[in-house]
Amino acid sequence: MHNNKKLQIMLNNMIVILLLFLTCSCEKLFIEPDASVDPESIFEEIWEFADTHYSFFEYKDVDWDEVYGRYRPKVHSRMGAVGLFDVCADMLYELKDGHVNLVSSFDRSRNWRWYLNSPENFYYSIIERNYYKGRQRYIGPFEFFDMGNIVYIYYSSFGNPIGEGHMDIVINNLRGKRGVIFDVRNNGGGNPDNARRIAGRFTDHKRFAGYNWVKYGPGHEDFRVEEVHIEPYDGDRFTGKVVVLTNRKSYSATTYFTQYMRVLDDVTLVGDTTGGGGGMPAFRDLPNGWLLRVSSSRFYSPDGFNIESGIPPDIQIDIDEEEAFELGIDPIIEKAVKFILGY
Repeated sequence: MHNNKKLQIMLNNMIVILLLFLTCSCEKLFIEPDASVDPESIFEEIWEFADTHYSFFEYKDVDWDEVYGRYRPKVHSRMGAVGLFDVCADMLYELKDGHVNLVSSFDRSRNWRWYLNSPENFYYSIIERNYYKGRQRYIGPFEFFDMGNIVYIYYSSFGNPIGEGHMDIVINNLRGKRGVIFDVRNNGGGNPDNARRIAGRFTDHKRFAGYNWVKYGPGHEDFRVEEVHIEPYDGDRFTGKVVVLTNRKSYSATTYFTQYMRVLDDVTLVGDTTGGGGGMPAFRDLPNGWLLRVSSSRFYSPDGFNIESGIPPDIQIDIDEEEAFELGIDPIIEKAVKFILGY
């Protein structure tokens, strides 16, 4: 009797195991994979997100429907992740925008045409070896160098946070100076709030900086318009001569900063046209783990100039690399010094 009961329990356990095996096998055989992660769906989501959020179709003369017609036939269900990524990256490259990126675990799409064919116009080693000579100070994110009648400040990234205490120290050290050189060459951008925070230290009254157009709907021209003003800081400020140095690698928030500064009194731009990047990005996490970024705003100066392609300097200066290293000088800094001193 005892043996029969034991046998029955063993049979029941075997039946349960068999049912579990069959259930798991059926799931593997008959449950469809998540349709949202197949190549066609990923492509469609990328194209559609750009279609509804990208801000410069008209400005860059891009027919996005036509682009879809050329790239969609290249996508099929059997293609691998790298092949799909490359097709989508090539499609996004058609937007001609440094703020448009597709990011995966194995690559990041990018468009760097906005600076690759332009002069470098910035050599940090020349500044470090022939100007600083170890005598610079570091005030928060700023490299601060006292040149006598003029102060030189280098800010490498608007992604580096700025405290009001940092700005207080900077402004206090500008007392009695003829002017300041604010160098944002090779500054690839970051937080535009830092740009406004700095600009507010160089004006004693409110200034209208331009119009921010922000996408609010799916249509290519669905924007709401906001006025942007630079408010003077309620505290220590410097209102003497300011020269802002730029080159083509001055991008994104740095272009915004350049626009904010150029509407102020006694501010002059020297160097090369900024890289642009006048559209703040919108992001989408894709079902396959990739990240998509596209520009989703526009910025216009008070006179209607679109800053997306860059802001030209008041004084254009290019650096001859060989001559600069031979003489140990930065011609853009030298021009800024002469401008402030009036010769």
